[in-house]
Amino acid sequence: MKTLMIIGLIAMLLLSVAGVMAEDAVDENASEPSLISEPSTIDQETSDAIDEELNGSVSPVDEGMTRLKLWFTFNQEKKAELELKLARMELVRARIAAKNNNTNAMEKALEAHNKIIAKVQERINKINVESTKEKIKETANKLIGLERAIQVHEARIAKLNEILANENLTTEQMAKIQNRLDQAENNTAHLKDVQAAKIDKIKTRLMAIANLTQEDVDKVIEDLENAQNLSEVKQAVKSIKEIAKNVKEQKSAGSKQDKQENDSENESDTESDSSNEESAEPGSEVEPENETEED
Repeated sequence: MKTLMIIGLIAMLLLSVAGVMAEDAVDENASEPSLISEPSTIDQETSDAIDEELNGSVSPVDEGMTRLKLWFTFNQEKKAELELKLARMELVRARIAAKNNNTNAMEKALEAHNKIIAKVQERINKINVESTKEKIKETANKLIGLERAIQVHEARIAKLNEILANENLTTEQMAKIQNRLDQAENNTAHLKDVQAAKIDKIKTRLMAIANLTQEDVDKVIEDLENAQNLSEVKQAVKSIKEIAKNVKEQKSAGSKQDKQENDSENESDTESDSSNEESAEPGSEVEPENETEED
């Protein structure tokens, strides 16, 4: 029975590898008929990814398969997308650790997350700017798709911030992991700057190769972004981030108010005790009344 399970698992892995290699082959050799399409609303999968609550658990099988695909994937954009998937798994681990009140596990998960995001940045920097107009446009299209994925991941981090604000964590525990959370936000936001710099290089290359003006290449990139509904994705993510920020600020303000009220009550109790001690001067004790003797 165990032998059959092992054979089945190996078969699944081989099929997965074959599928990844086939995707890479299509990606490199096939030419798309058109990279421009009419804008539409955000697809359901993207909408669900933006709104997700990071529920569930991390399956070792899913993580193993993702890492295996990463190993056999040679396209830098797809590698970056797979690494963002691994980064999401670390956010789920942080969510589970928070639920179990395990600060150390939260820190480890966020540290692993930030290391993965650093690898994504390396992938973007390694993306080559091609030498033909169509190839350059294809690369730009992939980079825009990668920006969509980065936007969605920013929404996940915002959600994690919101979730942690509502968990039963002490002030000390939140302070301990806040640096990791801030780093996760900053590192992921920086990916967009790296991606934008790569797009600028693509624009410059398009102007040189295709003899286009700045306005022409801006229009090309704008059309590609519209085809992937990037502005709608950005707006949806912005709303999620604003909600999460407000929840976190309200929770923080509530905690400060509770602390002030507690401090005020303790101060009042201290003053009351001090006042009672001062009123009881030495020698002023009331002597008990003597019992009246009967004649």
